[in-house]
Amino acid sequence: MLLPILVTLFGLIALFEGVFFLTHLHKDFLILEPTRSPFVARQLKVWGIILTILGLITVGAAWTDNITFIVIMVVLGCILETQMAFAVTSEFRAKYH
Repeated sequence: MLLPILVTLFGLIALFEGVFFLTHLHKDFLILEPTRSPFVARQLKVWGIILTILGLITVGAAWTDNITFIVIMVVLGCILETQMAFAVTSEFRAKYH
């Protein structure tokens, strides 16, 4: 009973992150400046779409009682979240290296 709740929470976090990226394409936040850098704006748009889709599918997978599907979505989510962190901050890391 706890697994579907935790996987749902994981999916909602990914969904929130994706929607946040998509709604902040024209606003500077944290260290990201999409208004000044087309590269960052493009990264936010791509990762916003990916994370929104991932979040929706993960929330759906949480309640299927298919452990294989749940594990695949959690592993895929971890890999994609890590890649997103490196991709979105790559310009910042290059600029201040």
